Amino acid sequence: MKEQRKATSNVRLVEEMSHIEELPKDHLAEHFQDHIGMMVLGKAGGSDIFVCGTLYHVGGRKWGIVDGALLQTNLIIAPSEQRTMQNNDFVGNRMDPMKTFNNFKVVKETDRIVWTAGNRQMVFRPPYWELKGEHMGVDLDLTMGGIGEAILYHGPWADLASKGLAGNEHLGWAEGSFTYRGIKYTFDEGWAVRERTCFGKNYDVPSLIGHSTGYIWGWCFSESIKIFCFAEPEANHFAGRVYMDNQIIDFGAGEINVEPLEFWKDPLTDVTIPIQWNIRMKAAGGSVEMHVALWARALFGFHLTGGYTTHHCGLGRTNGRFIFPDGHSVPINDCQAYFEQGKATPLGIG
Repeated sequence: MKEQRKATSNVRLVEEMSHIEELPKDHLAEHFQDHIGMMVLGKAGGSDIFVCGTLYHVGGRKWGIVDGALLQTNLIIAPSEQRTMQNNDFVGNRMDPMKTFNNFKVVKETDRIVWTAGNRQMVFRPPYWELKGEHMGVDLDLTMGGIGEAILYHGPWADLASKGLAGNEHLGWAEGSFTYRGIKYTFDEGWAVRERTCFGKNYDVPSLIGHSTGYIWGWCFSESIKIFCFAEPEANHFAGRVYMDNQIIDFGAGEINVEPLEFWKDPLTDVTIPIQWNIRMKAAGGSVEMHVALWARALFGFHLTGGYTTHHCGLGRTNGRFIFPDGHSVPINDCQAYFEQGKATPLGIG
């Protein structure tokens, strides 16, 4: 691990251990999902890259198993000059208890914690995280360094036992390489988000994302500005965030508007999805006006006993500006963007 590059975090090493032990027994019997993952967005040579690796420790009636480990890998490689949505190749999978790994373990060493399932390892030594090993033909050797502090997206760990959910997201830089189909890709520029959450019995994924309007969740990254946007109208759940220098501006319900502009029928699924949006976010600290366009996609999903979910990932670019209350602005010029959208189908296993 190259620790000479500066990284910051308020995450304590012990927080990256397993958390299911903190859930009441009735949660464990019904549903638990304890996971840690890292998504990386960047450039390698003449390609834009999105790669994600997540390890899920799951179990309970809603999963149809007592205890198991699942892996997720998503990969999109698109020519940087591409500006039209394509029926591109990708790597993606569904999280399904039909495919679990029997070598799952979480090991605490003196200065690091290692999660293992299959051939994939996730190594944590905050403020650094590593994603290593092969899954679905994608062999990773990536390092993330934290920027700033973790955002308590799902609440503090101290509330897990009583509320049934807790966890956070952490922004970071990324570096390293991966190999796919015999070709090695080394990041020239990379940004990362690490997600660490634990959900109890009332927070299975199909229930969380809903089956009507679904959700949109995405990031855009550049050296000068980084923007997060989440919208789930069915649950009136909205969250946005702008990172700029040492400043963070938050947005919530009533402050975020997502307007679809262009749609594309995915020939793989025969489903029509938005691939361009105008997104406006306005709060006391300033406002965002941005246009998001996607031109490469991937798929993933979750299969549980009460239903399944389908998620479309999209890789593209964002343009626009952030406007301060006094009127001066910071441009968002062709920033790399990743946005995903999905919804649930409440169809039981029978």
